[in-house]
Amino acid sequence: MAKKYYSTKIVGVGGEVAKFTSLVKMLVIFDDSMVLPELRDFSVLHSGNKLTDIIKPGDILQIADNKFKILRVGNEVNNNIRSLGHIVIKFNDDKEELLEGSLHVEDKPIPKIRIGDEISILEASAAALSGTTATVVGTDTALCATLRLILNDNGAKVVEDEDADIIVKVK
Repeated sequence: MAKKYYSTKIVGVGGEVAKFTSLVKMLVIFDDSMVLPELRDFSVLHSGNKLTDIIKPGDILQIADNKFKILRVGNEVNNNIRSLGHIVIKFNDDKEELLEGSLHVEDKPIPKIRIGDEISILEASAAALSGTTATVVGTDTALCATLRLILNDNGAKVVEDEDADIIVKVK
């Protein structure tokens, strides 16, 4: 089973978030009860903040169904999450200087942020097949079901498609 060691729900999106993310390729995330009024318009707000492990390079940041490999972690990121529910996420493929409170992830399009979406962090090994599709075919239904679960737990999207990235044939 994928080890998810951070998870929170988005409860608000500041009016300037979309513009801000498109200009600077960065998300500013705060616990709704901790954000300063002058930062609210530029912040993604969440509630419920529990970090049960240390964020490290190689792990996976997930926003709704979108996954991003974590490339670098500033020295204060873990403390900021615990004390303020605050993360600065830079989508820049590690091209900029690392600030103490910044989390750098791979440079992929930032998804539209919606109230109710989950933000989570998964241990790297749990997402080894992230971004791949897989299908399992065969007559042993119990074994096929087990393999589908294993593939899913390791990040693959299990589909019924002959053109999947991974095809497992059970005899």
